Amino acid sequence: MLKSVFLFFICSFSFAQSQSIIHWKKDFRLNYENFKKQPNQTKIPQGFLDSKLGWQIAEIEGEIPELKVFNKFDENNSWISMKHSGILNEMQLQFDLSELYARKIRKDFENLRLQKIVNKEAYQARFALGSKNFQKKLKSIAGVSLNQPDLYKLLNKQIQDSLVIYQAYILN
Repeated sequence: MLKSVFLFFICSFSFAQSQSIIHWKKDFRLNYENFKKQPNQTKIPQGFLDSKLGWQIAEIEGEIPELKVFNKFDENNSWISMKHSGILNEMQLQFDLSELYARKIRKDFENLRLQKIVNKEAYQARFALGSKNFQKKLKSIAGVSLNQPDLYKLLNKQIQDSLVIYQAYILN
């Protein structure tokens, strides 16, 4: 009986954890309810998007590995200090940018696979470079929707157009 209760608890906890993770989807827009963590107390509108790029590899020695690149958003670790459309736009922009870099990494992985690269380190290096470039870009656009709304519109259009260009690399 104790084993059954413990197993149920683990399954329930795992299910609850999985419900807080959102994978990027074309027609999905973030809303205020997606930001569940208690916000930091701030006097100006702010937010934090817990978005993660990750990858998974299945390899058999001497063969080209199977790879997946993920772009996930964790609702339980994300927060918005106040309801403000500029913050929500900023968070969506960051999530879309994360998806763009996930697609760029998928393209890099596909190119390595076409070259029949079996070396896991080559894939790790490409993922690390893509992640680093994403972080640089993310840092460069921080606060743009609140401070420079016209620039936000241009950046958003650029990211949306780029997502279309990299549409072949969407995660199925």
